[in-house]
Amino acid sequence: MRVPVGKIQAALVEEGLDGWLLFDFHGLNAIARDVTGVRGMVTRRWCLFVPKAGACHIIYHRIESQPFEGFDAVHHPYLGWRELDSVLKTALGGARRIAMEYSPDNGIPYVALTDAGTIEKIRGWGLEIVTSADLIASFLAVWTPEQIAGHRRAARALNEIKDLAFSMIGEAVRQKRSLREHDVVAFVLAEFERRSMTTDEGPICAVDANAGKPHYEPSPTSSAPIGPNQLVLLDLWAKEKTPDSVYADITWTGYTGSAVPGKIEEVFNVVTSARDRAVSFLHDRFRSKKPVRGGEVDDAVREVIRNAGYGEYFIHRTGHSIGTNVHGVGPNIDNLETQDHRRLREGVCFSVEPGVYLPEFGIRSEIDVLITNGQAEVTTLPIQTELVTLT
Repeated sequence: MRVPVGKIQAALVEEGLDGWLLFDFHGLNAIARDVTGVRGMVTRRWCLFVPKAGACHIIYHRIESQPFEGFDAVHHPYLGWRELDSVLKTALGGARRIAMEYSPDNGIPYVALTDAGTIEKIRGWGLEIVTSADLIASFLAVWTPEQIAGHRRAARALNEIKDLAFSMIGEAVRQKRSLREHDVVAFVLAEFERRSMTTDEGPICAVDANAGKPHYEPSPTSSAPIGPNQLVLLDLWAKEKTPDSVYADITWTGYTGSAVPGKIEEVFNVVTSARDRAVSFLHDRFRSKKPVRGGEVDDAVREVIRNAGYGEYFIHRTGHSIGTNVHGVGPNIDNLETQDHRRLREGVCFSVEPGVYLPEFGIRSEIDVLITNGQAEVTTLPIQTELVTLT
C-alpha cells in the first residue's frame, strides 16, 4: 500500500475531519486507485477508510483479495451487498464528518467521482460528507524534487523544439516549399522521440482560422498549408519517458511575414497582458502571505481580456493543473467552466494560457507556473513578449 497514512491523518486533524473514505467500483474513481496504488483486476466495489487516528480499514470482495494483500490495514472481505453495508458501517465506526470524492453542486467535476447512491447511503447513516478536493491536491498534485527537476528539463526541451519548428516553418516559406500543419506536428513528435520524451496526444500546429479553434487537431488528411503572411500557433506538451515524470506545456505564436497586421498585434498584446496579470496577481498574493485560489487567478486574467473588449472570445479556463498527465488532478485556474476554490499550495504546478479566438485567427500564450519556496515561479522561460517573425 502506497498510502501516506501519517500525512493524511495529520491533514484530517487540521481540517477537522474524522476520516477519508476512498470508494471505487470498476475503476470509476481514479483518485482512489492513485492514492492507494491498487492495480490489477478489481471489478467489484472496494474502499479504503483512513481515520484521523488509528488503523485504516480496507474493504473488498472475497474473489478479489489479491490486489489488497500487504495492505497495512484491518481487512474486511465481503460477499454480498448486505455484508458490504455491514462491514462499511463497522469500518466507519464513530466517524461523523468524512471526506469523499464528491463536489457540492458538482462545482469541481474532476473530484466528483463517487456515485450519488453511495453518497446517499452514507448520509442516511447520519454522516456528513465533505469534498476531498483539497486532500487530493495535497497528496496527488504536489511534486517531488525529482519531478520538479524532470519538469524543468522538459520545459527547456519544449522551448528548443519550438524554436526548431518555427525555424523550419520560416525556411519552408522563404524557399516556397510545400509545408502543411501536420508536417510540423510530425516534426515535433520526431523531436520528442529523439529526446526520449512522450505525450498523450497532440501537439497542435494551427494557422489563421484554425488557430481560432482551441483544440484544433491537424491530421494527414485534413491539414492546412502554411504560406506567407499567416499566423501560426504552436502548442507543445510532453514529459520524459521515466516513471512518475510530469509534463511541461507551452504555447507560442508566430507570423510568416515581415509586417504583422495591426489586429493580430493588438490581440497578441491583450492576451500577453492577461497572462502577465496572472503572474503579478500571484506574486502580490504570495508576497503578502495571503492564500490564493485557482478561481481567483482566473477572474483576474479574465478581467483584463474583458476590459479590452474581447471577453466573449476567451472561451476556456485560464489554466489547468499539470502532473503525470498533462491535465493533472490539482487545482485548475478556473472560475468559468468550474468553480475551483482549491488553494494553490507549495509544490503544485499549473498552466496559465489565456486566449482570444476570433473567426479569422486565434492567439494563445501559455506558460507553466510552479509554487515553490513560498512564491510563484514561471518554469517555462523565456516568456513570449512579441510575435515571432518567421520570415
